[in-house]
Amino acid sequence: MIDKCQITVQSGKGGDGIIAFDKFKKADGGDGGKGGDVYIVGDTNVYDLAKLAALGKFKAEDGENGQKNKRKGRDGEDIEIHVPLVTKIYNEDGTEFLTISKSGYGVKILDGGKGGLGNFSLRGKGWDGKFSRTEGEKSKTKKLKLELNLKSDVIFLGLPNAGKSSIVNALSNAKYKVAPYEFTTLNPQLAVMDGYMLMDLPGLIEGAHKGKGLGTEFLKHTRYAKLLVHCISLENDDIKEVYKDMRKEFLNISEDLYSLPEFVLFTKADIYSTEQLKEKIEELKKEFPNSLAISVYRKEDLELLRNELKKRLSSVSRSTI
Repeated sequence: MIDKCQITVQSGKGGDGIIAFDKFKKADGGDGGKGGDVYIVGDTNVYDLAKLAALGKFKAEDGENGQKNKRKGRDGEDIEIHVPLVTKIYNEDGTEFLTISKSGYGVKILDGGKGGLGNFSLRGKGWDGKFSRTEGEKSKTKKLKLELNLKSDVIFLGLPNAGKSSIVNALSNAKYKVAPYEFTTLNPQLAVMDGYMLMDLPGLIEGAHKGKGLGTEFLKHTRYAKLLVHCISLENDDIKEVYKDMRKEFLNISEDLYSLPEFVLFTKADIYSTEQLKEKIEELKKEFPNSLAISVYRKEDLELLRNELKKRLSSVSRSTI
């Protein structure tokens, strides 16, 4: 997922007016058409900035030149650049001037050039008016920096290789890269579960707030979340210590993150036999009474988790702005 990019936008040039005469040698040249404008539009069907980053440049259509018989050139078509909701738009120097937060809401970024005048429009402008024309206004170019603040209902966070991506894949139809090594998830990933937006965030390590590992830049996306699923692998030797260390890291990173309603999810339960797992859960429940232990390979576990998430989301209230 790409959540940051730079693009260049360009409005359309205005068409030129022309010099033309009818059979009676009267001024007959039409005006040029207006160049297309550039708009940025919020779109709920766009989830990241990958397409914009790949294309890089966006140009509206130029206006057509005027024509004979006093006909005006066709106006250039506007261009709409569709972005996800809560996309911040910055000038090239880094100053923010716009946030797109409504679906279908378009903001004009650049005006297209005005069309030039043909000699028919200039015929009364002095003796040589009918022998004159003006060129269309030049196009305008602007470099923009776009930054996405993703909106999700649930964020999955934990140490690298805690099984977050496997769980999000299983709860949705997403297909992210999953491998048994740290930092498989390098960028935030979005998926949908029964109408709820899930976000799989890159793994945290101790010292992430100081830039260790993949750092914390992606945590700007946690601002709109309603629930934090804190994933802890049962492969860890000292689960209580892992939990305490991560909670400290959450607090060091952001008080907003630390104060999010938390649901502790123990992953990779399949490393235990049925009897061993029962004993382990009884032990964990003393410290984590509202937690859940699952294996991504057991459908009944996933269904239990799905229902638990939906229940918690229905009862959690959190400001979205």
